[in-house]
Amino acid sequence: MKRIGFFKSLAGVGVSTLGLSTLSSFSSYDFDLGKIEKFPEHLKGDSLDWDKVRQDFPRQRYEIYMDNASTHPTNIYTAWAVQRITEWTKNDVGEPWWPWWAKSRDEGKKLFAELINADPSEIAHARSTVTAESDMLNGMDLKGGNVVMTDLHYTESIYGYKFREKNNGLEVRMIKCKDWRFSVKDFEPFVNKKTKLIAITLVSNVNGFIARDVKAISDLAHANGAILYVDFIQGVGAVPVDVKAMGIDVAACSTFKWLMGGGKGFGFMYVHKDLQGTVIKPTLSSGGVSFNYAPWTDNPDPTKPDIIWHEVTGPGMYEVSYPNYEGVIAAHQSLRYILDLGVDNIQKHNRALTDRLLKEMPRIGYPTITPPDNNSPIVVFEAKDPKETMRKMKSAKINVAMRFGNKMRISPSVYNNMADVDRLLEVLS
Repeated sequence: MKRIGFFKSLAGVGVSTLGLSTLSSFSSYDFDLGKIEKFPEHLKGDSLDWDKVRQDFPRQRYEIYMDNASTHPTNIYTAWAVQRITEWTKNDVGEPWWPWWAKSRDEGKKLFAELINADPSEIAHARSTVTAESDMLNGMDLKGGNVVMTDLHYTESIYGYKFREKNNGLEVRMIKCKDWRFSVKDFEPFVNKKTKLIAITLVSNVNGFIARDVKAISDLAHANGAILYVDFIQGVGAVPVDVKAMGIDVAACSTFKWLMGGGKGFGFMYVHKDLQGTVIKPTLSSGGVSFNYAPWTDNPDPTKPDIIWHEVTGPGMYEVSYPNYEGVIAAHQSLRYILDLGVDNIQKHNRALTDRLLKEMPRIGYPTITPPDNNSPIVVFEAKDPKETMRKMKSAKINVAMRFGNKMRISPSVYNNMADVDRLLEVLS
């Protein structure tokens, strides 16, 4: 679709209703390519302007939204990219089956690899965090072994382990975190030479606890012949991640939380190159075959079998068919945004907000279950009257989450500011 046709197609949608009208001021925006060649300067260095970052997220115009641990709003640039793929499917879909204006499907893998200090050859597309974790387990030889994990793991994922314990004889050794945190010392009594896997969350969705000794836990796993899996959906994009320095063997995340990638159904899986196809075998068939006989070919090759199987190697062995195109496009744009803004800057900004909450909320009757000096963007407090607390929040148009009965989870992000925190405290006071 040419430029004029694209604008005509948008006329009925209303660009301003998408929160994208500000893009018209960017001379670097190439509408034919449907992408931002260069993000505005307010994301970088001395020019970093959090007030302008706030304007990149239209969600904040309507409510105080601090439930990013559930779903993170998209910024206007990602929204524009997703709108472009929608227009393509409406008007241009057909050969080539990938939009001509878009970066390759592997470009997002390169950006994600950069974000976590991995090699692109160690990154696969995934449907979700839980799916990737399940695929990992299905590809491992767990017979006669045990898995060690904590009760701060995502409950839906824990279900997968307990399912295998019941149906496949896997021994699941559960560490009960009595003080809402864990360290390598908690794992030591549970890990032995029969341990196949240690599974942890980098940042717990329960209380925001961030694992501080991942490398030590990895060393413990490796010393016993096991590997380390990390669910980092609640961390990557908001806190620094270095899979090499941390000794992480396998990890996964969806993109709809701190990667700011929009809708569900897309994510990334990291598998250390030394484990691919060996310790972690593929369990989902992917690839194709060709027929080496008539009438499929006029010149069969007698040195080859009738049906030639083309085995997939590399991280593609963990993928099936096409990825979610909208997810790929959104992730590519949001990853560029995060890398431009800088994870260290993101963490520092969020930390100022969560530190204020951790200081003030207990004073007004909301004790915290988040450990002190915690570097994640998630803080959790106990509410004496959960229903009344959420009524107050809803009435004031403040969006937070209430989980596990009376656990109020507050998770600010880059577009939130201290005025948002002040308003929340005022309402609860």
